[in-house]
Amino acid sequence: MPAPTLNLEDNLTDLFAQAWFSGKLTAIEQHRLQVALLNNALSREDALLVHRLFYAVRRGWLKVSA
Repeated sequence: MPAPTLNLEDNLTDLFAQAWFSGKLTAIEQHRLQVALLNNALSREDALLVHRLFYAVRRGWLKVSA
């Protein structure tokens, strides 16, 4: 049975592309993504996108803005 998906206000793929283009992720977006991961509310593909975003933040490729 596939994992339930979270209906994020913004499409996760669009959010990923926007973050890479701008180099920023808002604190609210980061928090929403963390909650989605902790609740197992994402499909496997979406969870991989979120992990990539968080990895980019840790590496300094993306900044989290207030």
